[in-house]
Amino acid sequence: MGGTVLSSLEDPALCGPTGVHLSETGQLLVCGWGSHNLVQVDGKGGVVTLASRDDALLQPDSVYYSARTGRVIVGQNSDILVFHSK
Repeated sequence: MGGTVLSSLEDPALCGPTGVHLSETGQLLVCGWGSHNLVQVDGKGGVVTLASRDDALLQPDSVYYSARTGRVIVGQNSDILVFHSK
């Protein structure tokens, strides 16, 4: 790749990041495999938890957001979870 690192993130709310999705609306979504959550990262590195173990997340590893449908699709183990975004 040979590129330059533009940004990095360390946050205690995010453990073992796996799947990453940059939506067409500019939202960066990251799966926390070890923290059992899905977070959104803003342009300044702020982290907001969108879903967690309380929402049935268990080691999520892939994520996709569709602006057209307003749905967030998360893959984990043998399950696919679909959330409607607000």
